[in-house]
Amino acid sequence: MKQKFAFFDFDDTLIHGDSGKALLKYYIKKHPLAVFRLLKIVVLFPLYLIGIVKFQTVKSSWLFPMDHLNDDEINEFYQTCLVPKYYSNVIAELKNKKREGYKVYICSASIEGYLRFCDLPVNGILGTKTEVVNGKYTSKMIGKNCKNEEKVVRLNRVIKQLNLVIDYENSYAYSDSVHDIPMLKMVKNRVKINKKNGEMTPFIIEE
Repeated sequence: MKQKFAFFDFDDTLIHGDSGKALLKYYIKKHPLAVFRLLKIVVLFPLYLIGIVKFQTVKSSWLFPMDHLNDDEINEFYQTCLVPKYYSNVIAELKNKKREGYKVYICSASIEGYLRFCDLPVNGILGTKTEVVNGKYTSKMIGKNCKNEEKVVRLNRVIKQLNLVIDYENSYAYSDSVHDIPMLKMVKNRVKINKKNGEMTPFIIEE
């Protein structure tokens, strides 16, 4: 059965800025000495660029606050640091699409460890996965970064499980970035989000 979908990126699409950076700022503000942990990232990133370490290792090092925050603190981070960054017009668009009968999904490279505290009216949230140990989300990235073609893989998996087919002509995708072109090509209606103010304009893809 055909179904109208609306796919939303998260960073610089639903919110202004990078949620991973916001997590670091939140944690370091509470634990100033943790700033020295950033030295590990400074060392690992060049090693990743020359192929010595894997991207997963670098991203996991960036996410170290997840190893030290409990669920209440992660929820507090989401509500106090990310919710105020919402682009009100894009959030209104998401809610309208939901009311109009679209199946709405957030699909982001940001991690599910904190995106799970999002209470927007969506059918699902697909993010980069990290290891869960005894019910606690950690910094250790598992699987692929939910970016580029991986978003298409993840979304198609969900759509197949629902036994649905995308109504290409009437479905929408929203993003600020060319990295999301694979996801944008899943639908006919592609919307570009201006990072500065959340303004929505057609996302023109040059073939």
